[in-house]
Amino acid sequence: MSRFRPDLRRWSRVPLWGRRAIKTIVAITALILVSSLLYHYLLITFEGRSPRYGHSLQVVIETYTGTGYGSDAPWESPVTNAFVSIMDLSTFLLLFIVFPYVFRPVLENALSPTVPTVTDASDHVVICGTEQQSRRLIEELDARGAEYVVIAATEEAALELVADDIPAIAGDPTAVETHRNARVDDARAVVVDTEDSRSVSALLAIREVDETTRSVVLVEALDHERHLRYAGADRVLTPRQLLGRRIAERILTETSPTRSDSVTLGGEFATLELTVFEDSPIRNRAIEEIEATAGGTVTVLGMWRDGRFLEFPDPETTVDENTVLLVAGQEGEIRDLEAETYRGRDVEPTVIVAGYGVVGSTVREALDRSTAECTVVDLKDRPDVSVVGDVTKEATLQTADIEDATVFVVTIADDDEAILSIVLADELATDLDIIARMNRGGNTAKARRAGADYALSLPGISGRVLAEEVLQEDVLSYGRQLKTVRIDADPYAGRTLGDTEIVETDCIVLAVEREGELVTDVGQSFELDDGDRLLLVGPDEELNAIENSHE
Repeated sequence: MSRFRPDLRRWSRVPLWGRRAIKTIVAITALILVSSLLYHYLLITFEGRSPRYGHSLQVVIETYTGTGYGSDAPWESPVTNAFVSIMDLSTFLLLFIVFPYVFRPVLENALSPTVPTVTDASDHVVICGTEQQSRRLIEELDARGAEYVVIAATEEAALELVADDIPAIAGDPTAVETHRNARVDDARAVVVDTEDSRSVSALLAIREVDETTRSVVLVEALDHERHLRYAGADRVLTPRQLLGRRIAERILTETSPTRSDSVTLGGEFATLELTVFEDSPIRNRAIEEIEATAGGTVTVLGMWRDGRFLEFPDPETTVDENTVLLVAGQEGEIRDLEAETYRGRDVEPTVIVAGYGVVGSTVREALDRSTAECTVVDLKDRPDVSVVGDVTKEATLQTADIEDATVFVVTIADDDEAILSIVLADELATDLDIIARMNRGGNTAKARRAGADYALSLPGISGRVLAEEVLQEDVLSYGRQLKTVRIDADPYAGRTLGDTEIVETDCIVLAVEREGELVTDVGQSFELDDGDRLLLVGPDEELNAIENSHE
């Protein structure tokens, strides 16, 4: 049997239309031979004629091809006439069956876009699959004009990507040949975003092509982290778990005087996203009063109100509950303001976690190591779930004692349902810290308008982490509502900050690094020099646009 396998492999490599054409030629030839023999027999037996077989073969061919001249007509016997009639009708059947059968693949191939299997890119990023958050990385790469190629496991998936103007090739992500075609040996990095069970095989195939290319692996959970490390992964990332840890960290910061949620930027300078609750001592104070009592360096750079971020709010603006302030200043003064704002918060918070996927379970596991009391609500009855029910229903939240809770964490997968639960929880419990996880970045503003005090998007977290790991971007904080980065100021050298396009965006210049020192007193008249570095905070999209303009 083995000697036939090479022949079978050669046959499988013949194009579909070619295989069909060969089959059709063989079938029609057999049909003509059989029909000519039968016709020759009928002429001799029923018509009393003695023609040569060659003549009978010619008549059958003329009939099937529609070019018959009726040289043998008329026929006397009913049997022969019936047979000739069948051959005449078969001409049409052959025309309508054989032609579509053979030429349809040819037309489809001609009209369908070609699925590439090889790329000629270099110094690019190879993205192996789009199982989790690679779409966000693609947006980050597009924003910077970086070259990349996506490996899609099927031709259909590759065509969908190509239709979206995304460079893609089709191939098995676990096959060595696929990664050779993707030119992994010329890539700056490879991101593996396949199913967790296939990630090790994909990584080993990459390592066989080039062991030096930086590899970053995205996984749903850390079950295979050790295997991936052994296989040679430079970095193993779990965006959902990172997001869950960040949410738990924020909850514990608000209730523990020894913790701080500030981001240190160097030189004892820090920023902080500060939530004002109903019982906060700074509630109902004006911004200028908060700044004056917090110390000489603290500045309120912006605030979230009604779902919108307002930069440099009016100093006379009164801060009410459910407002989040973005403040900056000396780290010690920032920490003092944080402690003052959260003074009196319950040191043993009662937390309701809505949704028990990877993010929700990570939040609960982190809180289990603290004094927090955690209630888990999920649609499915599973271990560690306290209440089974739909969190968009009032009865479910009341069963979970929403009125007595201090924190409500929304981690369900559907953003629309998450927003419904936020609206409901905000109505049932007025002094409730609502933290929301969104699956689409554009829905964070909706979540805040619905009543969320703090909203993070999974694509946002993933994009920042991947930008740091793959693009080597200097991301100073990935787990905040706004992104903080450090970029070179050389393109702006000799210009004041007010003359740069930065002032036309929603981004804020926190400070300027100059000769190893951090200059925080930077207004629009501050002139930039060669070698300066800017510390910026702002929305991901606008910061990406600024960074892209540098390249």
